[in-house]
Amino acid sequence: MSLVCAAGSEEVAVAERDEVRPRHRQRLERVAAVGSSCSTRRCRRLKEIVEAGEIGAIRRSTWTITTWWRPQGYYDSSAWRATWGGEGGGVLVNQAPHQLDLWQWICGVPKTVVSKLGYGVNRDIVVENEVTALVDYGDGVTGTFITCTYDIAGTDRLEILGDAGKIVVEDSKRAVVTRLRKPEAELSAGMDMADVMRLFTGEVDLDTLYSQETLEFESAFGSQHADVLENFALNVIDGTPLLAPGADGMHGVRLANAIHLSSWKGAEVPIAFDGDEYLALLNDRIREEGKFPERG
Repeated sequence: MSLVCAAGSEEVAVAERDEVRPRHRQRLERVAAVGSSCSTRRCRRLKEIVEAGEIGAIRRSTWTITTWWRPQGYYDSSAWRATWGGEGGGVLVNQAPHQLDLWQWICGVPKTVVSKLGYGVNRDIVVENEVTALVDYGDGVTGTFITCTYDIAGTDRLEILGDAGKIVVEDSKRAVVTRLRKPEAELSAGMDMADVMRLFTGEVDLDTLYSQETLEFESAFGSQHADVLENFALNVIDGTPLLAPGADGMHGVRLANAIHLSSWKGAEVPIAFDGDEYLALLNDRIREEGKFPERG
């Protein structure tokens, strides 16, 4: 059996999607996540740079993605929009799930998350339209994800800092990759105060410290779905490796759910949280909303 799982505006809770695997454990051969942006050349290239160790071990990553401005009329256009029962949440499950998924795909799955969410900020809605999430990977490695739907000017900036370089992506189109000549700790250990003064006064040729490469990418809007479906077909035909295995899609769903859960509980939560607890708290909100049946 082959199965393609859609990752679209109606995100589902981990407790629901986890049921796919037990039900089909004996017959399920292939699962792919449709909607993932990991098929784009930009994302694959960034992942290659990180996995090849070209910027060293990741120390911190930050993605600010606030290019989702939505006026009140957008939310009023359909009864299911911005509802717990209709969508399962707001910006985390409708506008920004692809960036959240890509973030963990490139930078790795964190261990814990603590979040601060704004519900109905400047809009008459009950779900989140403002997110600030801080994740912890262990060993001092952290990441921050920020998004909202009320910034009409919008920002799309991803920074990945390693101990031997850095990647900065602007507007999901242009990436500047900085590669240090030596790991940062070695550069630090080899500089005395006189070296620092020369650096601060512009007397040091920065090319001796690092190189920079600029990568330009064309927009892949609309093509990633076709690319994933084509890749899935090739996997069925000749075993071509999947670009977006279903397990990878689950990581993004779990991260979004954990961000919700942290906000609801007002506490840091593990990514390996209890899916039944999440579903129970989601259903509390669906009942309070009073528009849609509970999820099971």
